[in-house]
Amino acid sequence: MNSFYKPHYLVTLFAFALYFFPVQGISQSNEGNDFWFGFMEHIDPNVNEKVVMITSKFNTSGTVSAPLLNWSQPFTVTANSVTIIDLPANTENLGSESISNKGIRLTSAQPVSVYIHQYHSFRSEASVVLPVNSIGKEYYCMSYEGVTRQGVNHPSEFLIVGVNDETTINITVSDQTQGGTSPGSTISILLDEGETYQVQAFNGNGGDLTGSSITGDKDFAVFSGNSWTEVPTGCGARDNLLEQMYPVATWGKQFITVPNASVSFDVFRILASEDDTEVEVNSGTVQTFNLDAGQFAEYQLSDPAFITSNNSILIAQFTVGSFCSGHVYGDPSMVILNSIEQTRDTVTLFNSGFENIFENYIKIIMASNDFPFVSFDGQPLSDLSAPTPIGTNGEFSFVQLAVSQGAHTIVSEGCGIIASAYGYGDVESYAYSGGASFNTINANPIPEGGCLNDTLSFDAGLPPNRYSFEWDLGDGTFSSLPAFDHFYENLGSYPVELIITDNCLGTIDTVNRDLLITLRQALDAVPDIDICEGNSFSLGATDVTGARYEWTGPNDYFSEQQLPQIQNAAPSDSGEYAVVGIVSGCATFPSITEVVVHDNPEPYLGEDTLFCGRDEPFVLTPGEYAGYRWQNNSGNSSFETQEEGTFSVEVTDIFGCMGTDSITLIEICPTLVYIPNAFTPNYDGINDTFGVYGQDIINLNFTVWSRWGELLFQSTSLDSQWDGFVNNKLAPPGVYIWMLELEGYREDGTQFSEVQGGSVTLIR
Repeated sequence: MNSFYKPHYLVTLFAFALYFFPVQGISQSNEGNDFWFGFMEHIDPNVNEKVVMITSKFNTSGTVSAPLLNWSQPFTVTANSVTIIDLPANTENLGSESISNKGIRLTSAQPVSVYIHQYHSFRSEASVVLPVNSIGKEYYCMSYEGVTRQGVNHPSEFLIVGVNDETTINITVSDQTQGGTSPGSTISILLDEGETYQVQAFNGNGGDLTGSSITGDKDFAVFSGNSWTEVPTGCGARDNLLEQMYPVATWGKQFITVPNASVSFDVFRILASEDDTEVEVNSGTVQTFNLDAGQFAEYQLSDPAFITSNNSILIAQFTVGSFCSGHVYGDPSMVILNSIEQTRDTVTLFNSGFENIFENYIKIIMASNDFPFVSFDGQPLSDLSAPTPIGTNGEFSFVQLAVSQGAHTIVSEGCGIIASAYGYGDVESYAYSGGASFNTINANPIPEGGCLNDTLSFDAGLPPNRYSFEWDLGDGTFSSLPAFDHFYENLGSYPVELIITDNCLGTIDTVNRDLLITLRQALDAVPDIDICEGNSFSLGATDVTGARYEWTGPNDYFSEQQLPQIQNAAPSDSGEYAVVGIVSGCATFPSITEVVVHDNPEPYLGEDTLFCGRDEPFVLTPGEYAGYRWQNNSGNSSFETQEEGTFSVEVTDIFGCMGTDSITLIEICPTLVYIPNAFTPNYDGINDTFGVYGQDIINLNFTVWSRWGELLFQSTSLDSQWDGFVNNKLAPPGVYIWMLELEGYREDGTQFSEVQGGSVTLIR
C-alpha cells in the first residue's frame, strides 16, 4: 500500500549545489564532547522514565545537567561499554508552543556517543543524540499521525532545544497546532541556551507535523515523534515515537533499507528538502516518487531495498504494531536511516531491556568488499552470519543479528558501516541509529569570495584516505590537496570547480562556484555607548550594499544582525563590540563601538529595626551620592523621623544610574515607671493623688492596701489614681502598702512581666 501526502504549502530551499560535498574542515559524526537534547511529552506524562546512555572508545568522564533546572550529575564510562544516567521527572516537556527551561546538556573529557531512551508502562522508544558540531540551522520534521483515544489527544509533536543564546527560529508548520497556528503559518521565537520549545498537532486523529520546516540564525537541535501513535494508521497497537532530526545539510541520496526481523512488513516515509526531488525505491520491484520540499511519500515494504534520489532526502523506518505486523511482539517505533555516504569505523550500541524488552536485534550495512574486515564484539562478522547482498550489482551487503541485552561494538577496517539497534517486548519496542559521520553534504565548500591579496582557505572537509580531490581555482592554479590556502592577485570573478571522488563508493561529484574578488570597503558602527545596568542598548552599522554582518564582543557575543539589541545589560557586557560587513566573502574594515555598562548604585538604609522617638529623631543616611529622592520627595542627603513606618530612598550617582533601598522602623521605647513615696490629699493642687506615672506600658494592675491587708484602691490605667478616700471617708494619715503587676518593654524591644511593691506615706 502506497500513500502520498502533499502539505498545503511549499518551501523553497536556496542551496548552492545538489551533489555530495561537505562544507566543514573536519567530518562530523555522532561522537563528540558536547551535546544538547530534550524529552518530548509521553503518553504517561511526569511518571515516565528518561535515561541517557553513554558509550565511548575511551575511558572518560563528564557531566549530565539540566542547567536551567539546577540539576547535574557526573558520570564515568569505560571504553566500549555503556553508562546509563536517569534524568529527573521535570525534564519532560509538556504542552504546546511555550518556552521552557528543560534543555539537557552532556559534556565529556573524551569523545562519546550518546543515546536517549524514554519508557513507561509498555511504551518505549529511543534515539541517537547528535553533538553540537553535527547539528545545524535548517530542519524538516519527521513524525506520524496522532491518535485520539477515550477523548484524549495523543499528538504528533516536535521539540526544539536552544544551543546558543538569542537564537531566532522560524517554524512553518504543516498542520494545525494546539496553540491555534494554521497549516503553512510561521511561528517566530527567540531561544536562549538550554531553553526548549515544543509544538504539538491540534488533532490526535490524523494530525501530523511531518514536513514542518524549522530554520534559525544559529545552530539548534530538533527532536520529533509522537506522544503515542499507531503504525500504520488504523492498526490498534500503539507506542510513543522519539527521534532526533538530522539537519538538512547532512541528508543523503543513497540508502539501503533492511526489513526488521520477524515482521511481515515495515512502513517507510521519504521526506524531500527540495522541489522536483525524484526518488527510486528498488526492492526487486521499482517504485518512484516525485516530491517537492516538505512533501513526503509513505509506503510499505517487506524486502530489502536500494534507494536513490537526485536531491537529498530523509528516510524514516517505522516498526509496525503487533496487531498488524505478523509478529506477536512489538509496537510502533521510528528510526531515521543513515545514507550510505555517511559511515563510521566503530559503533557501540546498547540493546535495552527497559520496559520488558526481550527480543533484541542489530542491523549492519556495509560495502560487500568490506565484509571480511568487519568484527562484532571482537569476533569476525563472517563467523556469526552470512551477508545478504543488495544494490544494483550487489555492491552492498547487510547482516541482521539477534543479540543479547547490553552493549555491543562493531568495528570496520574498511570503508565503514551503518548500524542500528532495535527490540521488541510484549506491547512495546524501540529503535535507534548507531550514528554516522554526518558530513554536511548539501552545501558548497568553495568560498563565495574574498578581498584582493587576502589569503583564502579552501577546504573540502573530507578525510583524504577515502576521498580524492581535483581543484581548479579559475586563475590557472590546480590542486589535489583536501585543504590549502591561496590568494588572487587581481579583481574579478573566478570560476572555481571541485571534483570529489569517493574511493569507497566509486562516485564522482562536482561542485562549481564563481568566486568574486573585490576591494575591501569601510563601514561605521554607532558611537560609543554609556548606560546603566538593567537598561538595553542597540548596536548598529552603516548600510553596505549586499553585505551580511558579523558582530563580536565580550562573553563570546556574536550576532549576524545589522542592528542587534542587547536587553537587560549587565556590567559584564562592557567592552568592545566589533562589526564587519561581508560582501561576497570580502570583509570590510572592522569598526568598534565601546560599551560601558555601569553598576547601579546600592544605597543602604540598614536592616529593618526598632527605635524610640520620644527623645530624639531617627536619622536615615543611604551613603554619598549625586542626588536623592525620599518617599516624601525630599531631596536631602538624609531623612529624620520620630514616627514609625516604611521609608524609601532613590539615589542617583554621577553617571545618572539609580538605585533604591527601603527600611521599616517600628517604634518601641523601653517602659518607664515612677511611683512616689508620699502624697498630701489636701486639695491644694499639689500631690493630691497617688498612683503610677510612666510611659510605654503595655498593661498594669496597681493596688493599695492597708497594713492589715485590706484592699483600699485598684487601677489598671495611668489615668486612675487614689485620692486618699476609703468608702467616701478620708483615710487616716500613715503608711500604706502598694503593689504593681506590670507588662512592658525592655531596651531591646522584648516584652517582660514583673511584680513590684513598696509603701507610700499619706500626709495631712
